[in-house]
Amino acid sequence: MALSLWFTFFVACIVFSVSPGAGTVASISNSLNVGFKTAVKGIVGLQLALISHLLIVSFGLGALLTSSATAFTVIKYLGAAYLIYVGVSKILAAKKAQIGAEAGDVNPKALIRQCYIVNIMNPKSIIFLAAFLPQFIDPLQAMVEQYLILGATVVFVDTCVMLGYTIMASVAKPYLTSPSTMKALNRVFGSLFVSMGVLLARAEQ
Repeated sequence: MALSLWFTFFVACIVFSVSPGAGTVASISNSLNVGFKTAVKGIVGLQLALISHLLIVSFGLGALLTSSATAFTVIKYLGAAYLIYVGVSKILAAKKAQIGAEAGDVNPKALIRQCYIVNIMNPKSIIFLAAFLPQFIDPLQAMVEQYLILGATVVFVDTCVMLGYTIMASVAKPYLTSPSTMKALNRVFGSLFVSMGVLLARAEQ
């Protein structure tokens, strides 16, 4: 793959990852509630979902999702329902007297699983990648190697961006630790998850 082509793809990945989405909200919310080190485990879940999306696209299943209105609708509503569930849970948690869960109280596997589901149940991401990746693939060159290079670039960039959001939230956390502020933030992030769920449910293929 030509370096100039890869660099164009690299810049496009940065724009794709920096754009706020459910993963961004999850990373910031986790960092504020359970701390940076624990929130990093959530990023692992986000990237495992992104790798799953890349595999789906690489094996051609993304084309099926793009062409099948039924498959798109089913995954869309499942993803929307889960985002709304996460949002409502955060809003209800905001009513508790406890400021936030301590890192030791959080099950890392549960956090990874939650973030994985948040990211995996987004058909628009698969369709975007299905339309985006082939533009940088040379059919005359080895396909597997090209998909590996592009996939590794997507995951690397998204990991760095999510870490950046998590670090920023961690830096801001000492100024946001009052009980009233934390409760308000939980309500805000809960509302954002619910809003994203509603937007996803209303999305067209």
